[in-house]
Amino acid sequence: MNKNESAPIFDVASYGICGDLYKVTPMLIEAIRAAKAAK
Repeated sequence: MNKNESAPIFDVASYGICGDLYKVTPMLIEAIRAAKAAK
């Protein structure tokens, strides 16, 4: 996760999220919880 969409980590990462850590993380946690609850 990085705010800079040109960050070198995105060249080697399998997955990447371009965004603010404190905005994206709560949404990511909620999506994971929803997916787990749906099983």
